Amino acid sequence: MRRQTEFIWGAIGIALVSWWLARTLGVVPLGIDDFILRALPSVLILAGLTLLLRNRLPVGNLIALILTIALVGGVGYIAYSSRATQERIDYQQALDQAIGNDITLLRVRVNTLTTEVELLGLPSSSTNSSAVTGQFIGSSGNTIVTDFTVLGDGSATLILREERAGGDFPLLESVGRGQLTLELPSIVPLDVEFVAQDGDALLNLGNVQLERLNVTAQLGDIVVTMPNYDPAYSQADALLGAITSEAGNVTVLVPAEVGATFELNRGNSGIQPDFPATYNYLVGDILESRNITSATKFIRYTLTAPRGRIQVSSQP
Repeated sequence: MRRQTEFIWGAIGIALVSWWLARTLGVVPLGIDDFILRALPSVLILAGLTLLLRNRLPVGNLIALILTIALVGGVGYIAYSSRATQERIDYQQALDQAIGNDITLLRVRVNTLTTEVELLGLPSSSTNSSAVTGQFIGSSGNTIVTDFTVLGDGSATLILREERAGGDFPLLESVGRGQLTLELPSIVPLDVEFVAQDGDALLNLGNVQLERLNVTAQLGDIVVTMPNYDPAYSQADALLGAITSEAGNVTVLVPAEVGATFELNRGNSGIQPDFPATYNYLVGDILESRNITSATKFIRYTLTAPRGRIQVSSQP
């Protein structure tokens, strides 16, 4: 029993010294360092359990260690999980990127973490119709990093990427849900790509010149409103992109004048798609609007929802 006690406390001593040395050298991620600091009082709990159990059970010291680790892990999980579901308003960031009138195509690339996102197409009459504007509201450890590049062919790329202090190991204070609202201009053709880790996405693109659209959400629902627009840089039957929700629903609203083809990927969910009478459900899991041969504007996308419902609606 004495050897067991000496071994456990010796291992704890080595672990603490190693952590302190790594911390001094600055190689411990901030989130892990913060978690260890918060967990240090558990050493007192371990000491108390050791005194309580060592003479009562053959492996009392080992049981005390396991119980302490389980307690720390459980409390940590509850703390981070509960914080992750809360909407944070600790930090606010305004976004404003002017777009020149000579830009022929604007590529917008948006990457978010645990954030609810709303992308809006501004009408041409808006005072901000020649700029990308918006606002991010979230926790103090999160921010939106932007990069704007104009290429030699007259096109431009705007990248907006959400970053979190501490990376994959954030501080507890940095955990929480954010909100991003982004207003897109209508004076320039757009190629939009949106990738989200966790959070619903609402893309109201009814007023923009949408050339291509790719949306991927790991967790959350996606709702997209398509514009009454015929992509100028693609053939009528070209695949213009993919809208994918790995664990949520996908809803697409299409103007009645637009001829649309949607190739569905429902995985093995068995959930039937929802669509209006103005669409045909074809062999091969394809939804196609009945005006496909008479329409003057066409779109074709892949819709993927292996765990949720795919819904296509027709707008007047």
